[in-house]
Amino acid sequence: MPTRLSFFFFSMTILLLLTLNGCSSHKYISGTDTYEGSDCIRVLDVEKDEALAIGFTAAQETFGNVRISISNKLIAKTYSNSLGGARSVITPVKISSQKQEHVSGFVFDVLTEGDGINQTLVPAYITSIFAKHVQEYIDQDEIPTKVICNFEVSKHSEKSVRSTGTCWLVDSKGYLVTCEHVVGKRRTLQVVLADGTTQDATVVLTDKTNDLAILKIAPLPEKYHPIPVMLGKYSKVGEEVSVLGFPKGERLGNSLKMTSGSISSLLGFRNNITEYQLDAAINGGNSGGPVFNSHGSAIGIVSSKLVSKQTEGIGYIKKTNCLALLFAQVGITPAPTVKETFSPQEIYEQYKNSVFLIRQY
Repeated sequence: MPTRLSFFFFSMTILLLLTLNGCSSHKYISGTDTYEGSDCIRVLDVEKDEALAIGFTAAQETFGNVRISISNKLIAKTYSNSLGGARSVITPVKISSQKQEHVSGFVFDVLTEGDGINQTLVPAYITSIFAKHVQEYIDQDEIPTKVICNFEVSKHSEKSVRSTGTCWLVDSKGYLVTCEHVVGKRRTLQVVLADGTTQDATVVLTDKTNDLAILKIAPLPEKYHPIPVMLGKYSKVGEEVSVLGFPKGERLGNSLKMTSGSISSLLGFRNNITEYQLDAAINGGNSGGPVFNSHGSAIGIVSSKLVSKQTEGIGYIKKTNCLALLFAQVGITPAPTVKETFSPQEIYEQYKNSVFLIRQY
């Protein structure tokens, strides 16, 4: 009996320590190799977009269902049970030569954040299986690679790096809507107005669960029209929509872009009821942008998309109904919706001064 009790208390102590000491672990994957500090590493000799697609395809093979966010992070899998939880994020990381200029390539950074016993079990599983599928994809598609010695890893801290994105005016007092993943951990960020001037925006409120954020800038002149927001009615499959935003951020210039498409499904990724699936073209930089119905009302916020060589035209937008609680907390009164129908061109002209670029820095 004492032996059983001793074993029980020993087991509970170990479990408690594992639970209290949650951790994050980085693993750099290069083919089937895990970087452990060697002098040389084999990298993908491709552009970042292709490296991202390779990582997404390999993650699909490993985990079955994964989602790629506009912020260029692959959410591979989330584990949760009584022994602790874990979340895995896969993103391509640039490796550069310390001696030769313009010599670089990509490997994959597999970051696992976990607690409890999962912090020790999940990383080993992820790195080995994911690395196997990366190598299979490289061999099958004959992806070019090269070896870099005396290299450095481009590290990005959450504190200093966030994605470029889009935000839009919802209240004449200067309140804006965007995505939480665009804001990251920053409390202020810079927005570029339609006339090219900039303003510092303060982060007022974030909703990480729904990937939403409310920003505040100084009140704007009347030519900046608050965008009406649909809060109490759902759209329908096949409904035509227009998307305003800044795909690829300033890389394609500061001019506002519009794409059009339709709602493909009333449910989002893995039947998420807070999202619509969309077939309109969206890219990095569109995150946080408004999606309009034919009445010129915002019915969604661009959130994420699926990207791979086998997948096209699958994007997800957060339903504007999710903004209702945030608006109530901040005291935002959105502009009223109307029944009149407008063309995409008319919507663009009406709100071209009300959608802003969030500058990356």
